[in-house]
Amino acid sequence: MLLPLSSRCYYMPNEAETDRPCLGYIRGDRYSLMIDAGNSPAHRQLFLQDLATQGLPAPHAVAVTHSHWDHTYGMCAAAVPTLVNHKTQEHLEQMSRWPWTLPAMEERLRTGEDIQFCHDCILKEYPNLSSIRVVPGTAVYHGGLTIDLGGVHAQLLHVDSSHADDCSVIYVPEEKLVFLGDITCGDLHHQPPCIHRARLESLRRFLEQLDFTQAVDGHWHLPLDKPTVLNDLDENLAQAELILP
Repeated sequence: MLLPLSSRCYYMPNEAETDRPCLGYIRGDRYSLMIDAGNSPAHRQLFLQDLATQGLPAPHAVAVTHSHWDHTYGMCAAAVPTLVNHKTQEHLEQMSRWPWTLPAMEERLRTGEDIQFCHDCILKEYPNLSSIRVVPGTAVYHGGLTIDLGGVHAQLLHVDSSHADDCSVIYVPEEKLVFLGDITCGDLHHQPPCIHRARLESLRRFLEQLDFTQAVDGHWHLPLDKPTVLNDLDENLAQAELILP
């Protein structure tokens, strides 16, 4: 179910069973933008169906927050431009060469290219592994990109993060709203999972200075206010069992 954040912005809540993240939507006077592509074509299609049900126009482009499978494997079904930062593009190009068989997936577990949680969720989301198709983005930016959607802007900002080296946030200044993706999470691909202190401190400074009142987290079912986001980051720094420089 697509839920309103304002008269222009919406989000679809996450689904934990197969690790489907929140998907976002910004409606401008001329163009509309989807935030993240979903973890499969089926996830993306559900989002498009919700848009149609509510009488909202289909997105003219997709902005991707980072390369992890749950945010990008629906890109192959997108008939519109997909916007990624240069590091996300590098990761997608690498994943686009991955074979999709169970032995190949198990080998990626062994080498550390993938983790058990993602492995298990992919098997649930894709009963037929041969249907998985990973594609690079169609438009690549470095650092940041601002899109005038008509009456509202989307700022795609590649920001330092402990979660991954390619995280971007999508900031809507007129709405004081930011789509965070998974940027506030720790590094789940490091075993055991960890927090990179310098990166997380850098992220906290960035978000403290960003003028927002609402934030959508990739794997939380409700929007968050700014004090909650900053407090969560502080708790992560204070309580982490393993913190790397």
